[in-house]
Amino acid sequence: MRKVTLAALATMIAVFTPVAAEAKRYSNDGISMKHRSLTNRATHRKYASKGGGASRSCLTGAARALLGRIESHFGSVQIISTCRPGARIAGSGKISKHASGNAIDFRVRGKKGAVVAWLRANHHSGGTMTYSDMDHVHVDIGPRFVALGRPSHRRG
Repeated sequence: MRKVTLAALATMIAVFTPVAAEAKRYSNDGISMKHRSLTNRATHRKYASKGGGASRSCLTGAARALLGRIESHFGSVQIISTCRPGARIAGSGKISKHASGNAIDFRVRGKKGAVVAWLRANHHSGGTMTYSDMDHVHVDIGPRFVALGRPSHRRG
């Protein structure tokens, strides 16, 4: 039997606790997955009507490579949003990574917790984010950050 150091145990707890808490929040927050899915489709249609969408061809090479790594590990993903010219971060007004083809919003049904854990461990050249009111994962190329269960600041 291997001995686990206290530091290694603390690291494991720090990595998996937010993922488990997020999974609980999504399964017990009182909003059905059907409702969440309809909301996301409406959000996607809104972005698509503004000149954005789910095209992979508009992504930078680094973003396409990241998407390839994710799909080689988890299989094909459902792309929610990629490039959105002029996109701004809701609530801040800052230019979004989606505006430059450096961000991807995607969904892997039934594997969100595993995807987030994998990204936290393996994606160090950009951000990983989930939203409390949406069921997809956001990844981008740039400074490393992890933000789980944040409000999207989107209005219906």
